[in-house]
Amino acid sequence: MSTTSPPAADRLVEQSVRRYAKHSRSYSRNHPEIFNPVEQERLHGELGRLVSESPGSPPHALDLGAGSGNVTAHLLDAGARVTAAEVSPHFIDLLHDRFGDAIESVRINGVDLDVLPDATFDVVTLYSVLHHIPDYLAIVPEIARVLRPGGHVYLDHEVSEEYWRPDGCWAEYQRACREQRRREPGPWNPDRYRWQRFLRIGSYVRALRTLRDPEYMLRREGDIHVTPEDHIEWPKLVDAIERSGMTVVRTVDYLNYSANAPLEVWQRYRDRGCTSMRCVVARRGPA
Repeated sequence: MSTTSPPAADRLVEQSVRRYAKHSRSYSRNHPEIFNPVEQERLHGELGRLVSESPGSPPHALDLGAGSGNVTAHLLDAGARVTAAEVSPHFIDLLHDRFGDAIESVRINGVDLDVLPDATFDVVTLYSVLHHIPDYLAIVPEIARVLRPGGHVYLDHEVSEEYWRPDGCWAEYQRACREQRRREPGPWNPDRYRWQRFLRIGSYVRALRTLRDPEYMLRREGDIHVTPEDHIEWPKLVDAIERSGMTVVRTVDYLNYSANAPLEVWQRYRDRGCTSMRCVVARRGPA
């Protein structure tokens, strides 16, 4: 499901803003699947290639859902001029603390891009963002509208269909990671000594919060399309891209690495062609 009525969409965005008031400063610590050297190297390479392929000198990039500035930093490093767009005022403050006058910023409503003019950007990036947008299909023509002819949209770090297969490679990889952790030496190993899980204070805190709000763990950072019943539907997304006058030029499926996974297991399954995430690059056609 990807279509959300306007009142419901506004409510979801408001919840997201409230929750990021608590999580904005700890975002990087809470996401080992993003903030680790393996994923950062992959992302750096992809964004460097994207900037080099885009029009503009330098290209003007819109980091849509910029968060704490992960993608913004890579875009700046690649030589792009960056406008960071966010629904959260807390993230906007954090971005200016981090980058100062090196970036421009704009606050968006999380539903559309009405505050941005037509044909302004050479690049629009959405990294781990689509699943936060109440109607992620409706945002596609908005992205096409703000792109200049020949500009690129970069959609990344969204799970592929392989992620949801209970008997697929991703599920096998997760089991292999748990088995490897069980074999690791040391007195503290909750994967080996299950009783140690009862000593994790954070588990009790999360349980109490979930009692108060049953959707706490699911929605704690404004996540929406992150369940087997409601997740990114790639055929519909590609159709929306094409109907908006853009063409998919590159699709890359990859195995996301997380800092809490054994590196050797990740390397073994990556080399076998196991994947969990998808990156899509599309280009807007001529005016």
